[in-house]
Amino acid sequence: MKKKVIYFSPNDSIFKVAKIFSQKNISGAPVVENGKVVGVISETDIIKFIRMKFPSSIATPQLSLLILNFLKNTFGFREEVKKVSKLRVKDLMSKKVVSISPKASILEAAEKMEKFDVQRLPVIEKGKLVGIISRADLVKTLIK
Repeated sequence: MKKKVIYFSPNDSIFKVAKIFSQKNISGAPVVENGKVVGVISETDIIKFIRMKFPSSIATPQLSLLILNFLKNTFGFREEVKKVSKLRVKDLMSKKVVSISPKASILEAAEKMEKFDVQRLPVIEKGKLVGIISRADLVKTLIK
């Protein structure tokens, strides 16, 4: 379990999240409001949003069509970027939080991650975030 947890507020911008994910080489983090975990934000949440906003036209195989489409939609693209820049964590986060107690075993953590198909588990004690366990943490523990 990592005790130093990177977390976000529901009002943080998606750009801030993406920047920190990139800088810290992480793929998700808890969302905390008034000391309580209220959600989880992940790269998957952001990617799902991007896929909804920029559908298959981006995947056009012919380069010339892609360039024409880009030029035609440059203004629309800029408008979309403006919209995205206003998005907050609360707009994209998963509100269903799967967490674990600090007293739980590694086996319990692995079973919970598998059962709920999550990459990380916030560790919560007495309603407060005290750590986080990722799938990578489980693998590292097995190696030791």
